[in-house]
Amino acid sequence: MSANTLQEAKEALEGLDVDKIMEVYAENFLFEDPSSGEQITDREALRKYFQQLFALPQASFTDIRVYEAESFAALEWTWGGVSRTTGRLFHIKGVSVVELSINKEIRESIYYDPKPALA
Repeated sequence: MSANTLQEAKEALEGLDVDKIMEVYAENFLFEDPSSGEQITDREALRKYFQQLFALPQASFTDIRVYEAESFAALEWTWGGVSRTTGRLFHIKGVSVVELSINKEIRESIYYDPKPALA
């Protein structure tokens, strides 16, 4: 497990840095969001996902905590912003479960309740 890769991911989220977050993913990866049913394996689609996420009004990722194991990690985070549908500020706690190989993310599954962003 590479603490450096996880630190880079944390810094990219906190800085809303699309280029930096893209660097932590391996060439072949799976990014999945079971809440929306989305599965991404294409780098351009992943870039677009993060561009849209980070462009949300007042977007932020805070309270990021990293828990490492042999070949997996869990990241707790709080995602916030202004809902595009209601105009209200929201904060959502979530978790990313990450599998790494050769210091790159090969799989990430994110778990959260999307209702506050939609309400």
